[in-house]
Amino acid sequence: MSTDERATTDTEKLPPLNALRYFQAVARLGSFAAAANELHVTHWAVGKQIRMLEDWFGVPLFERRARGVVPTDEGTTLLGDVNGAFARLSSSVGRLRRESIARRIKGVVRVNALASFALCWLIPRLAEFQARYPEVDVRLSTTSRRLRYVSDAFDIGVRSGPEEAAGVRTSILMPDLRLPACSPKLLVSHPVGTVNDLRNHMLLHSTSTRTAWSEWLREAGEPNMQGARHLHFDHVFLQLAAATEGLGVTLASLSLIEREIATGRLVCPFPGPVWRGPDYTLVTNADRADDEAVKAFRKWIFAAAKVSSAATVRWTRHERIRV
Repeated sequence: MSTDERATTDTEKLPPLNALRYFQAVARLGSFAAAANELHVTHWAVGKQIRMLEDWFGVPLFERRARGVVPTDEGTTLLGDVNGAFARLSSSVGRLRRESIARRIKGVVRVNALASFALCWLIPRLAEFQARYPEVDVRLSTTSRRLRYVSDAFDIGVRSGPEEAAGVRTSILMPDLRLPACSPKLLVSHPVGTVNDLRNHMLLHSTSTRTAWSEWLREAGEPNMQGARHLHFDHVFLQLAAATEGLGVTLASLSLIEREIATGRLVCPFPGPVWRGPDYTLVTNADRADDEAVKAFRKWIFAAAKVSSAATVRWTRHERIRV
């Protein structure tokens, strides 16, 4: 049997589909008149469709009462199936429509982000954006300079902490939650059970997070604790790479080490305290805020950040983030 023949046979097994739409409206509203009003047809048209459906099934689908109608047992069963089918169809149609709209959006989005954020968080997710918006050209640059000094050479910016200036719109993208993290092999030779055990480890720092360890140790109740040694890097991504390679313990932004935690390349030996650094901020060039490609990128990155934030919250609720 050909595909067309199978499709025809399957269709013949179905009741009149338009009648199912009328049936659902009547069952939901409990009234032929209310259904007619909602569907913009006459009361007679609704009654005709319901009679056609009852003839097709060979059973009554509604009990007529003084103040309207209610589904029979058979009607109630049918209503559950119809609601489920319509919900699945609505979801599928909505998804296809969104994808169709997304594929029609074209343009260029110039994104300027912190180097570590771009390397550790944004780039691993960009393929998802490009698959959804294949006609949008993302041009990514990195700098830690204030965006007011970048002039208008950006559409979207990502920074740590507030970024206020004329001609930009700012919103919190996601919180920066941090915990100590290290390679699991480092804990084999020097186990960590308490914060004070960090005295046996090298602590890793970066230029932009030089006060982070002292802030965390203060919250952990060990403000005077000193690591065995200290190693400093220019960039956060170098600091995180050093931790992954087992050079020492870093105070890591959980959003930036999602992949390393998931694969077991990094572990967090303490459940807390969780130190909150300056929130990641999304900065939009006001002159480009209404561009369709820019709006698409903003919507996408906020959704991705929401998922990422939810993941870090789940981690911080565990007793220990270990493999």
